[in-house]
Amino acid sequence: MISILIRQFVFVFIIALISVIYFNCDDSSVNTTQNSQFCVSAQLSGWVPGNKTLYMNIYSNTKEIYPVANCSVDDQGNFKICFPDSFSDSTLWRADSIFFSGCHGGTASFNPPDARGVEEYNFRVKKNDTVCGAIDYKTFTNSDSIKVGDFEVFYVYANQTVSGSGYELCGSDTLYFNGTAKSGWNKIVKHYTRVTTLNRTILYDLNEPPGAVWRYHGN
Repeated sequence: MISILIRQFVFVFIIALISVIYFNCDDSSVNTTQNSQFCVSAQLSGWVPGNKTLYMNIYSNTKEIYPVANCSVDDQGNFKICFPDSFSDSTLWRADSIFFSGCHGGTASFNPPDARGVEEYNFRVKKNDTVCGAIDYKTFTNSDSIKVGDFEVFYVYANQTVSGSGYELCGSDTLYFNGTAKSGWNKIVKHYTRVTTLNRTILYDLNEPPGAVWRYHGN
């Protein structure tokens, strides 16, 4: 009788222990304090294998171009690059200077007006510290082949949520803005809505249609 009671007790204890372990493991998989860094991963079309490193450059408010992120690229052209979480204020442009610094004439406005940010200037590939290529993410291969409906994607960092609206005249092009960027990194889409030999109309928003390809241009 005593041995039966002992076996029942051990059985109940084991079941209780398994339950505690199960629920503790389940809870630990949800980490609400984890910082989710902004990263971009893709496979490059036209990649040439080799010991190469991908760099993401910015153009800062101090008018300097320099890398702020880098990663390796495997032989199949796969990469994952993670951007910095923040920048010093001296690095950031006023929101109305990120897209059209030096352009005048239009109704474009960014609210709140004290928002600041910086954009990804370009992606470059280096081998042995020497630039050997570049990558981009768009639907066309070069600027001479742009047609209505084409678009390209780039990334913008904002130090707070900011909304853009209106248009701006920039050289022979007209730039329209429509959307709200969140604090941190944002994927911005540059749509070509009108293309002639003399000028273009370009819409900036956050809506990416299908069709863009990550391409490598280099040796």
